[in-house]
Amino acid sequence: MTRLTSIYQQQMNKRTIIEIVVGVLLFIGGFLVKSWIEVGIKFDGEVNILDAITLIVTIILGIYIAKILEKEVQDKRIEKDMYLAKIGEIENFIQEIEKLINNLHGSSISYKQIVNMEHRCRRKRNSIFQYIMGKADGKMRKQLSEYNNKLKTDFKDLRQMLTQTSACDEEPKDVIVENDVVQYSLSRTSEILSIIESVENELLEVRVIINNL
Repeated sequence: MTRLTSIYQQQMNKRTIIEIVVGVLLFIGGFLVKSWIEVGIKFDGEVNILDAITLIVTIILGIYIAKILEKEVQDKRIEKDMYLAKIGEIENFIQEIEKLINNLHGSSISYKQIVNMEHRCRRKRNSIFQYIMGKADGKMRKQLSEYNNKLKTDFKDLRQMLTQTSACDEEPKDVIVENDVVQYSLSRTSEILSIIESVENELLEVRVIINNL
């Protein structure tokens, strides 16, 4: 919650900076207008050209700076949204696996399907993190690298939980694969869901980091 609050404050700070810059420039413009009215217009009707030019330049500069700053904020938001959409693709794969496991409760499922989904999810994570980390600065790259390593470990554990069968003949087995059908014990199902929850929490933290870009 603290990080989410920090993100909101940063977004507000950027908008506040824009408003302050525009406000200061408008204040200067207003001051010059007042000066122009009181001093710039002489008794013979001639206008102080220097003050008039200064006023026009100040107004134009204010509009230009406001547009540049606003465009920078918008471009950054577009960049963040693109990264967040990519993270959402990983989350979608994880949620599909979670949905399958939640609906089974010890029942069976296609082994090829579950392996394929996990494999695609892992490849998606690798490519997305490689791309985002290549765009991030030093401090943020370090943060993303830490979560990337955590996710690597979790994905490795998830693959083992989904596919690893017992080498011994002890019963009951946690994973049974027969005729392309895999069946998980209740204890293995619980372990899988626990890892998925850990992955989802880490992806949420990655979203927070990206929002701080």
